[in-house]
Amino acid sequence: MTTQKILTRDFVLCFFAQFTFSSVFYILIPTLPIYLSRLGAKEAEIGVLIGVFSVSSLVFRPIVGKPLLKIPERRFMIGGTLFFASPSVAYLFAPPFWPLLAVRVFQGIGLAFFSTTSFTLLANITPEANRGQIISYFYECLALTGVINFLYFYFAVKKKPKKITFPAGEGL
Repeated sequence: MTTQKILTRDFVLCFFAQFTFSSVFYILIPTLPIYLSRLGAKEAEIGVLIGVFSVSSLVFRPIVGKPLLKIPERRFMIGGTLFFASPSVAYLFAPPFWPLLAVRVFQGIGLAFFSTTSFTLLANITPEANRGQIISYFYECLALTGVINFLYFYFAVKKKPKKITFPAGEGL
């Protein structure tokens, strides 16, 4: 029985790409409601703006899956990143509801592209014998990102979410 290398170059690159992408996602989860409430948004509007992200992501995942069979994963990951990051600039300038609704929909589409593709890429680059083990390590990326960004939120963002969070998210 031969031992196969788990931490390949492709796995490490995919892991750090997912870590960076997820960092922006996890930074927005606790700070966006605070930011929106400080802009005067109502609780229902905040709920819609948070929820539409997940809905648009879920709607577009099956749509992403089929072309992903023919187009290289790298293009989809780059496209998802651009779809997620490009409208983020609007957080700094947009009034509370309608423009931000469009931003959140586009970010959900970006998440659908990126996350569907990253797990597809991971399944394609891992040997079948170690696939379960490697995917479990990859899921640790999401947990690690959540913990690190919770600490970031707790220590850095409590007072000025707009000044710290949105530039940090754009930088990632």
